[in-house]
Amino acid sequence: MARPPRWQATLDASIEEACLAVRLYNDSAEARAFEGFVVHMHLAWLYLLHAEFVRDDVDFRYWDPSFKKRLLKVDGEPKRWELERSMKERWPADPDPARANLALSSSGSGTGSSTATRTRTRR
Repeated sequence: MARPPRWQATLDASIEEACLAVRLYNDSAEARAFEGFVVHMHLAWLYLLHAEFVRDDVDFRYWDPSFKKRLLKVDGEPKRWELERSMKERWPADPDPARANLALSSSGSGTGSSTATRTRTRR
């Protein structure tokens, strides 16, 4: 049997996160179903894009600007692109429908974050 591609495990994790998100959303007994859905769909998209980058040999790690051959690390692991950066790399054109749809749920999309909205409504 052939060895699975390097990106297969990340793709499988993406599918599992998406399934968990839908399961949480559909569970009416779950107290924070919507929040769980958003968090796990965020992870599903991130894992999906990272799997695609591995498949396409795109280096999605952050490099130290002071030392060109040194990776930035978080807890001993190389720091990888977050969802916002991954979206911009995958869909460089702003009007791309997939990117626009995903940007609605991504923090820092530049279109009025939910924190700003909550702050305004409290006053």
